[in-house]
Amino acid sequence: MEHDGSRQDFLKTWRLVGWALASLMCLALVLPLPARSQDPDDEEADDDKATFAESVTVTATKRGEVSAQEIPLAITAFDSERLDRLDAVDFDEMIVQSPGTNFVDNGGPGRGFSLASMRGLSPVADNTVSVVGQYLDGAPRFGNNYRLFDLGEVSVLRGPQGTLWGSQAVGGLISFTSNRPNSSALGGRLLGEMVSTSGADEGFRLTGHINVPLRTDRVALRVAAQTVDDAGYVDNISTGAGGVNDSQETALRGSLLFQASDSVGITVIHHRSDIEADYPSSFEPALGDLRIDLPFDQLPADQDFQLTNLIVDATVGQFALNYTASQYDLDRVFADGLVNAFGFIPLARDLNISDEESWTHEVRLASTSGSRVTWIAGLYWDDLDQNSLIETREIAGPGGPAIGDDALIFGIGGPQTFEEAAVFGEVSFSLGQKWELLLGGRYFDWEVTNDQDTVFLGASFGQETGTVGDDDSFYKVHVTRSVGDDDIVYATRSEGFRVGGFNPFVGPAWNSSFDFLKFDPDRLINYEIGYKSTWASNRVILNLAAYTMDWEDVQTVVFDTIGVFAFTANASDLEADGFEVELSTQDLIADGVFAGFSYTYSDNEFTKDAFIFESDREPLIARGDKLRRTPENAWSVDFGYSFSLGQSWAGYARANYWHKDRTTTEGFNKELWHGADPCTGRSQRFAGCVPWALGAATRHRQPR
Repeated sequence: MEHDGSRQDFLKTWRLVGWALASLMCLALVLPLPARSQDPDDEEADDDKATFAESVTVTATKRGEVSAQEIPLAITAFDSERLDRLDAVDFDEMIVQSPGTNFVDNGGPGRGFSLASMRGLSPVADNTVSVVGQYLDGAPRFGNNYRLFDLGEVSVLRGPQGTLWGSQAVGGLISFTSNRPNSSALGGRLLGEMVSTSGADEGFRLTGHINVPLRTDRVALRVAAQTVDDAGYVDNISTGAGGVNDSQETALRGSLLFQASDSVGITVIHHRSDIEADYPSSFEPALGDLRIDLPFDQLPADQDFQLTNLIVDATVGQFALNYTASQYDLDRVFADGLVNAFGFIPLARDLNISDEESWTHEVRLASTSGSRVTWIAGLYWDDLDQNSLIETREIAGPGGPAIGDDALIFGIGGPQTFEEAAVFGEVSFSLGQKWELLLGGRYFDWEVTNDQDTVFLGASFGQETGTVGDDDSFYKVHVTRSVGDDDIVYATRSEGFRVGGFNPFVGPAWNSSFDFLKFDPDRLINYEIGYKSTWASNRVILNLAAYTMDWEDVQTVVFDTIGVFAFTANASDLEADGFEVELSTQDLIADGVFAGFSYTYSDNEFTKDAFIFESDREPLIARGDKLRRTPENAWSVDFGYSFSLGQSWAGYARANYWHKDRTTTEGFNKELWHGADPCTGRSQRFAGCVPWALGAATRHRQPR
């Protein structure tokens, strides 16, 4: 990617600004700063307005409810009121409000799989765990396309969170917490919306909840539900049908609280979501204006997931005990159409079938006393069983089938299991009135067992891949200094880790060496300094962070030597750095007026050349190359006004704008094959030819 001189100067200037901010924060660590002066007449105003900086409490630190502004981490928190103001339903409507955080839509049932990307770290390999962990009520997985409803808290923690949250939180963590039952009051809510999409019919959303105390202060039930109808906006020029990618979703959540005693509370939560779509949210860019060209309009694109959480909170003497268990089940199927598949099948469909089931358990004990030393320690265990299949089956066209209607032409996949056991903990030491030192660590043992096969025209390639695993540990060091009454400066060194795994197709049949059967873990080390402050009688929040990261042995998706199949390999190391600014106000200009601004700059590059294939004469990933899907600049502006409409009604008006730089989703070596016949040997790296694979890449599709 080339930049003109003015753009380079702009980026250099912003980088200098970022590190200047970091230098100022370093000085704040060692130099005492005077407290900001305050007019005595404002003391009464302080009492009224102090709730803004303290109102959003989070539980993502696993130490009970703590004000987000008091946590020495780069964290953006959303409570139910802020989510209502944003009218956030989809993942991307909320995530753009957090600096350094973006989303990638990978396609699939409904509106696609929204994957989080933090600080320029994107999910660069399709068969690895995400670089950003996402938890719902303590469960590490809850399906794709999750729509927000009846949530009490969403916490976005940027930077590695591996100490407390494990291998999924390499670049950060997003924790979703649903509203809990209230055993003291009967209540409910119903919300209806009409949605207009350019180039589509009207859609709607209907959501609501009811809370019923079954026994005052002891037992309560909360039931929440949502249904969303999304009108399609992709047109099929072959059939003349419009809006072929419409979808319908229904979701239900039931929560039961049993307060067994003043010191023991038990909550059971059951989630269920069902998505039915007529077509995956993809289109063909070459046709322009959101179009596809296929002789049919409807293919299956459905997903159903169920998640059950058991949460036990108990106070045992001076300690807080928590046990969280989750059982998860997912069934998903979606299809895509193919024309001239493999060069000899006139019409076919790619059918993606996934079945997942997991059990997760975590037990932790934390100190609750106000002593100078506080700590948390826990055990974690996760067992995930997956069975994922990709099948290409023929569809009989006008001239009849070449092999047979619904005949299996190609199939790949099978069962895979993942197990992880871990011991983790953190301990904090108060060093005088201003300083605090935190030390954390995690030891874990992981194992992936893969038993997949590949079939073509009835012939099995016997792709049984075996077991891979290891044990490892990492640590965290965190220093915090209080500045004045309300501000903190922090510096941290933290780590993240992703497990290794298997590639489903390697060997002579794919022109890929058995050396690529497995890929290794990768590790990220983050160095960060931050400043969190409140101003104007707690009506203004200003947070800054600057960081630099080293990502070792990056798991990267590449194409094989004939450009047909993508798989994961370990590339060279990557360096990333950047800075973030987050500014928000409420009731500053006038009562009810709120505003927010966030900006992030992130830059990354590989530190050395990566030669993936033995036939490489030039590096597949060159030193200085950047990750895909990683915008350098992103910002958002939010402005609005909330007002009362009587005792039971409230209203708000809001305008929001967000921007992120253009990125690419192309593979690193796509230029070797894109648009070319691999059997011509156009690339010097070409090592062979599989004639029946010629049609596999004839149609280039990408997610919305």
